[in-house]
Amino acid sequence: MGEGSSRQGATPETLFLAWLFAQPPGTDIASAAKAEIGRIGRIEIAAEQRARLIGLLTQATVTPQGASRKARRQRHSAADL
Repeated sequence: MGEGSSRQGATPETLFLAWLFAQPPGTDIASAAKAEIGRIGRIEIAAEQRARLIGLLTQATVTPQGASRKARRQRHSAADL
């Protein structure tokens, strides 16, 4: 969340999406989110909004559990036999 950009009136969701879309292709989003959480203290926003933004970034650090798309596809194909 680049220094010096306008954040007046921006919601935590808007800030999160701006950060997410600014990530280069191939970025490890979980690692980048962890690093961003460490820098969040420099953002001048209300404490409640900061907590919401940290919550959004924390969610981005979690890797979804469960089977991969390929494994799900194989399981459904086998069930159709």
